[in-house]
Amino acid sequence: MTKPVVYIESPRHPALRDLHAYWLAKKGSRPMPARAEIKPSEIKLLLPDIVIWSAPEPFVIRIVGDSVVRFMGSNNMGKPATSGMPPAAAEGMLGMLNEVVASKAPRFKLGKVYWQTGKAERDFEASFLPLSANGQDVDMILGGFKFDVGEP
Repeated sequence: MTKPVVYIESPRHPALRDLHAYWLAKKGSRPMPARAEIKPSEIKLLLPDIVIWSAPEPFVIRIVGDSVVRFMGSNNMGKPATSGMPPAAAEGMLGMLNEVVASKAPRFKLGKVYWQTGKAERDFEASFLPLSANGQDVDMILGGFKFDVGEP
């Protein structure tokens, strides 16, 4: 039986901790930073593991890193976040992204890659970090993914 997704308080994987620390530094005392403040040159080592979605729904993928593309087997840039996912996985992804928009706060999780045919036994960790151009409304979400990270 597949293990369910486990929500965690903070990132465990070192790269995702680094991404969260970067996001925290950019936001300062505000609820969240703007997308314009996220500088690829400042997080070069993290770029392969990043996804950025526009918000709110349909949460179109604006940027997707090479490691994510390799693992997923396709580059879904320009498509909705749920493109190609089975219904249960799409529901989970929309739930997570909508929760980040509603809470205006980061969310983190561990689990099995149940949405990817042939890779359901593999583990992942993910971070979802809100971004806002006006400082109040989430208009993008910065995601980080690490695959094969061990049991949740």
